[in-house]
Amino acid sequence: MSEVSQATSGTRPGSGFRGDVQGLRAVAVLLVIAAHARFDAFDGGFVGVDVFFVISGFLITGLLVREVATTGRVSLLGFYARRARRIIPAATVVLVGTVAASAIFLPVLRTTEIFTDALWASFFAANVRFAVVETDYFATDQPVSPLQHYWSLAVEEQFYVVWPLLLLVLALVVRRRGARGGGGAEMSLRSLALGSLGLLTVASLAWSIWATYDSPATAYFSTFTRGWELGLGAVLAVLLATPVRRRLPRWLLEAAAVVGLLAIAGAVLLYSPQTAFPGYAAVLPVLGAAILLGVGGLPGGERTGVARVLSLAPARVIGDWSFSLYLWHFPVLRIAGAHWGERTLSPLHLVAALGAVVALSALTFYLVEQPFRRGRWWRLPRVAVALYPASVGILLLALVAGNGWVDRRLGVNDDNPAITSADYEGGPERISDDPARALVQASVLAAREGRPVPGTLVPPLRGIRQDTAPLGECDYRTGTTRLCPVGDTDAERSLVVIGDSHARAWTPATNLVGERFGYTAYNLVYSGCPASQAERLDPETKREWPECNDFKQWTLATIAELEPDLVLVSSAALPKVIGLDGSSVVGFTKPRKFRAVQLDGMRRELEMIQALGPDVALLANTPKLPREPGVCLSSGVSDLGGCLFDAGADARRYQKGFAKVARQVGATVVDAEKWFCYQRACPSVVGNYVTMRDSEHMTTAYARTLAGPLAEELGLETP
Repeated sequence: MSEVSQATSGTRPGSGFRGDVQGLRAVAVLLVIAAHARFDAFDGGFVGVDVFFVISGFLITGLLVREVATTGRVSLLGFYARRARRIIPAATVVLVGTVAASAIFLPVLRTTEIFTDALWASFFAANVRFAVVETDYFATDQPVSPLQHYWSLAVEEQFYVVWPLLLLVLALVVRRRGARGGGGAEMSLRSLALGSLGLLTVASLAWSIWATYDSPATAYFSTFTRGWELGLGAVLAVLLATPVRRRLPRWLLEAAAVVGLLAIAGAVLLYSPQTAFPGYAAVLPVLGAAILLGVGGLPGGERTGVARVLSLAPARVIGDWSFSLYLWHFPVLRIAGAHWGERTLSPLHLVAALGAVVALSALTFYLVEQPFRRGRWWRLPRVAVALYPASVGILLLALVAGNGWVDRRLGVNDDNPAITSADYEGGPERISDDPARALVQASVLAAREGRPVPGTLVPPLRGIRQDTAPLGECDYRTGTTRLCPVGDTDAERSLVVIGDSHARAWTPATNLVGERFGYTAYNLVYSGCPASQAERLDPETKREWPECNDFKQWTLATIAELEPDLVLVSSAALPKVIGLDGSSVVGFTKPRKFRAVQLDGMRRELEMIQALGPDVALLANTPKLPREPGVCLSSGVSDLGGCLFDAGADARRYQKGFAKVARQVGATVVDAEKWFCYQRACPSVVGNYVTMRDSEHMTTAYARTLAGPLAEELGLETP
C-alpha cells in the first residue's frame, strides 16, 4: 500500500526500479477509487487493495533480502526509519485534515466517533477498531467512517512488525550455523526464508478461507486473513532475489502477463460488495498481481506489451502519487457525500470531489512525501523513527482543538427551553388529556412552528449511539444461559421480556414497571434474533443461525420453568428468513412471501407462549425513522422542524400486521406509536428527551418515561 520506488523514470534493467510496478500501483489505486466513487462497472474495484498488498510484500521483502545479502543482517532501526519516512508524514496530514473537515462539515454526532477512529488509526490499529464496530449489531445503520480505509495501512504495518523480526532471526540462525558470507549463506537464508514464508502464507490463506466462511465482517479487516497476500509477494521477492539467467519464450511471457491482467480485471467485473471476501475470492486478484510482478522480474519480462503499457509516463505518475491518492480519496468522497446529503454523488459533485482528491494528493506528494523521503535530516534513523510519537502528538492536538469546536457547536442551543404541553393548551388544536400523548402532540406542533432545539437534551448528543439498554451479565449474545432478575426481585409476581434489540430497548421501561408495580423482571433478549418461529438466517453469514434457534428454544423452556404472570414480546421483521415451504429463503425483495412468513412466525410464537399459561402482550410499532435523530440534531439545524420525520411505512406495515395477529390469538397489543408520533409525524425531541438513539431504538432515558404509560396500557395495578 505504501512502499514505492524512489525512481521517477522508466524501467532501467539492473537499477532495481521497475516502471511496470509503478503502473500496477496506478491500476490498483484507480480501481479502489472507482469502486468507492460508486461507478457501477467497478463494484469489484476493492480488489485493488489486495493488489497493493502483493506489491508491498514484494517490494519490502526485496529490500530486506538485498540488505541481508549485502550486510548479513537486518537493521531494524533502519527498516522502521524507512517506514516512518514513507508512511507517517502523509498519513498524519490526512488524519489531521479529516478530523478538521469532519468537525466543520459533518454532524457533531458523527464527528466525535471519527475522532475515535483517527486515534485508532494513528496507532495502526484501525483494522481492529472497524472489525469490532462491524460485528456490533447496534452499529449496522451507522454511516461509513471517512477513515475506514486506514484498516489496510494497519494490516501492512502489523505485518511488518513481524516479518523483519522473523528475517532477522533466520539470518542469525544462518550465522550460527557457520554459513558466513558467500553463496552458501545466501542460499541457506533463502531456503529458510522460503520455507518459513511459505508455511505462514499457506496457514494465513487457510485461515482466511475459514474465517470468511465463519465471520465475514471481521475477516475482511483481519491481518491474519490478509497476511498471505503480503506473504505471497514476499515469497516472490525471495524467489527472484537470485537472478534468472534462462530466458523464457517471448510468447509465454506475453501470455502470462495477459493472464495476470485478466485475473485482476475478472475479479473487478465479477465481484461486488456482496461477495464473501477475502477467502477463496481473493485468490484471483492476488495471483493476477503476483503473475504480473513475476513476469516483469524475469529476463525480457520488462519488454512485454503489458509491462510497456504499465510503464507509460502517465501510469508512473499515478503510481508515484498512489499513496496520497489512496489516503485522500476516501475521506473526500465520504465527507462530500455526507455534506451534500448524497449516498451516490451527483455527476457535478463527483467531479468536484475527484478534483479535490487529485489536488490534495499532488500537494501531499510534492510538499510532504518527497521532502520527508529525500530530506537529509530525515535520513538519520533516530530522527525518522521519532516521527511515530510526533505524529500521535500532532493528532492529539488536533483532536483537542476539534473537541473544542464540537463543544462550541453543541452549546449554541444552551438557553433554549424544553417543550411542554402547557405551551399549547388553549390553542387551536385540542391537546390530549393523556400527559404522555399530550407532550408528543405539543412536540410535533413545536416542530411545525420551527421552535428552537431545547438546550438540555436527555440524553446528551455526545455518545447517544452508545446509549444501549444495559443487560448486565445476561447479554445472551455471549452464550450465557444464566438469569438476571431485575425490577422488584422480592416480588411474588414476575414478568418476562423476550425478543430482539427492540425488546432490549424496552427493558429500561419494563424494569421500572417491575420495580414500581411489584414484578420480578427477566429480560430474555438477543439482539438480531426476533421472538418468532420464523427461522432467521445469520445476518452476517446468510446461513442457518443455530445460536438464535437455540436461544429461542431456551427462552420458551425458561418461560415454562419461571411460570411468569406476564410475557412481553417485541421484535422487528428482520430478513432473511426460511420460507413457509421450509427450503426457500425470503427477504424484503419478496415482500408478499416475507410478510406471510413473518406473520406466521409471530402467530406460532404467541400461541406457544400462551400455551405455557402467562398473559401475553405485544409491544408493537415503535417507529423506524428515515434518519437518526441525533445525527439530525447535531448537523446544525436551526429549529426542530428540520428533524421532524414521517414514520417509516414499511416497518409500520409489518408492525401493524403483528398487532393484528396478536389480537386474533387473544394477546394484548400495545401500539407504541402514540408515544413517538402524532398524525404520523415523529419529532426527534419530545419535551427535552431525544426519543431514539438511532433510527429505530429508544434511548434508555425516554424508555424510562414510558414506564407509567406502559403499565396503564397493560392495566397493571400496584400489589
